[in-house]
Amino acid sequence: MQQAAARGQGLARRRALRAGGAVLAAGLLGGLAAPEPEAGGRLLFTVTDVDGGRVAASRPVAAGDRVTLRYTHSVSKRPVDEVFSAGAGGRLLMQEMRFDTFGANLPVGPEHIGSTTTTFLREDDGYRVLHHGRPLGTVQLMVNSTHSGQVLLFPDGGRVRLLDVAAYGTRVELGVQGGPRAWP
Repeated sequence: MQQAAARGQGLARRRALRAGGAVLAAGLLGGLAAPEPEAGGRLLFTVTDVDGGRVAASRPVAAGDRVTLRYTHSVSKRPVDEVFSAGAGGRLLMQEMRFDTFGANLPVGPEHIGSTTTTFLREDDGYRVLHHGRPLGTVQLMVNSTHSGQVLLFPDGGRVRLLDVAAYGTRVELGVQGGPRAWP
């Protein structure tokens, strides 16, 4: 009789575990199937003062919006554009880089970065390196002197000069906040 009771308890425990597993699986699959937010929804492009732990600047962006970091290269003294986009999932994506002459740390051909191979293009006005929406998460950089002219250019024509929001030598992080990762 004790064996029958033990078997009954074991059977009840297995059924409860199966039911709980089914609920967990449904929740996980439901989370995977949740749609990405549509363009225009709940994303902010941010410039964060890393050491100060504060958001120095932010602007609303839509998924797919391109934001350009324009600066003057420290060696060639020529303009460089790094073009990022806001990923629907609240991630910063690298789209392309543009420059008109070579300089230190600028690519000279296609590069293999993780699982992405860039496309190197020679154009009439210089060079263009396509990064094909390579996920970055965030990008850290140091706010440089007035000579570098680091400025963020937004699709609506807005501009944010990094020296206007953080002091020279401040380590800042560019990123996108919002999307499913930030939602409860």
